[in-house]
Amino acid sequence: MLAEAEAGVARSRAAKKRAAETGPAVETKRGGWFRDVLGVLIILAVSFVLLATSMTVARFTGADFADAGRTGEATVVSCERRGPISLKGFGYYKACVVSVAWGGYRVRIDKPGFFTDEKPGDTFTIGENRGSRGSVGYSRAELPSRGWVTFIAAVIGFFGVVPILLLLGMVRDWFKGLFRRRE
Repeated sequence: MLAEAEAGVARSRAAKKRAAETGPAVETKRGGWFRDVLGVLIILAVSFVLLATSMTVARFTGADFADAGRTGEATVVSCERRGPISLKGFGYYKACVVSVAWGGYRVRIDKPGFFTDEKPGDTFTIGENRGSRGSVGYSRAELPSRGWVTFIAAVIGFFGVVPILLLLGMVRDWFKGLFRRRE
């Protein structure tokens, strides 16, 4: 029995010695690039859907007509139907060229939700809203300012940005792996 135990100890010592000579086991990663590319595409798709949904929800609010610096009459010159999927959200919307009475100039308004059923020749009351850094926005009395809708759109947009931040973290890890020293 003692001889059997000594033989078992000798076998285990020999196995440990062989393992130490061959080095530690190295895991290889197979098929990782396909999984990574698929993950990036899924993240981009989720992010686009959330951001486009945010922009679609934001159509149901507008700049406050009461804050307009000046108001006037606008006449629709031409309209173009856009959609159904664009960088401005989901659904069809109209982009119209209007002639504004206070300056006699033409303005292209490409804000989804600003126009509903207007046709060339229709007139409506328009307000000019000055924003920060010299930006100009337009408002209508028919499209009220709804702060809660803007808040909901901002929350959905935030959840659309989170996957992009996750993607940036993945890209950072890829670059770290590319430039890591090989030993």
